[in-house]
Amino acid sequence: MRTSPHRLFIAGLVIACCITSLGRAQSYAILQASNATPSPSADGQDPASAPHPNSIQPSNGEPICGIVRLGRCIRDLGSDEKGVFTSPFRLQPKDSYWLLPFGAATGLAFAYDAEAAKTLGVDQNRTDIADNITNFGSYYATGAESAGVYFLGLARKDPKLAETGRLSAEAILASGTVTMVIKMAANRQRPLQGNKEGDFWAAGTNHWEFDSSFPSDHATASMALARVFASEYPHWYVAVPAYGFAESIGISRILANQHFPSDVLVGQAIGFLTGSYVLHHHAFYCCGQENILSNKIMSTINPIADPRTHAVGVSMEIPLGR
Repeated sequence: MRTSPHRLFIAGLVIACCITSLGRAQSYAILQASNATPSPSADGQDPASAPHPNSIQPSNGEPICGIVRLGRCIRDLGSDEKGVFTSPFRLQPKDSYWLLPFGAATGLAFAYDAEAAKTLGVDQNRTDIADNITNFGSYYATGAESAGVYFLGLARKDPKLAETGRLSAEAILASGTVTMVIKMAANRQRPLQGNKEGDFWAAGTNHWEFDSSFPSDHATASMALARVFASEYPHWYVAVPAYGFAESIGISRILANQHFPSDVLVGQAIGFLTGSYVLHHHAFYCCGQENILSNKIMSTINPIADPRTHAVGVSMEIPLGR
């Protein structure tokens, strides 16, 4: 039975609450980082002249995660997961500035997902092309891309580049856990399954899928990767291709009839906010500056939802200066 739009709106608001709570975890991490030892980038040290990545010591004297310190990587990942999943308890009233409009946009996206999918239709040639594009945004592909950057940084003795690869992998893994849990809880049909309306638990408890439609793991992984790259290298010529890559993956998942717009919207939010948490919790070579381009861009994004025209989207200003 088709879930009514007002229930979908409520569901969107609740899910958006959980996602926005990650932003609280991010803010908490930033506050902690401001009291820690300044990073090399914050005090003006040239990252290329910094010590080798595996020799860097955090302020508490413990070594950072690395290929020779996998135990530390596991500990960091566990700490990230704990911070992310307990973040709803740190919500504050001021979070409504982002929570309410995003919740409204998510709810409306749910309500009109089926109509959007029907309007899109099915085109096998388009699907094949979109599938080929989305292959670059899977967890396997983004994980391999992160690993490649990490080992390249080690080979070049460039700790900032190595950190970019390492934190990208951490962000992808951490955000992937969040997406997996929500997928199992949602059990949503994909655009070409069942009645093609994206029902949640369409057959009740009689049928359950591990890899359900909501949210999109491709959108999550690609956005987590983009978030780290754009913050480690805060230049427009890095941020634009990085976020462009993530958006291309998300749009391609819709064009391939694999996901509804709300699946991609929520997946990207999870990837972005989890990536932010990992950056501000573990980074040494970024995020100490207030003028990071990606932060500037995201601060200008505002969700748009117009029930009269059934339009859901965002407005954004792009600051080209540093």
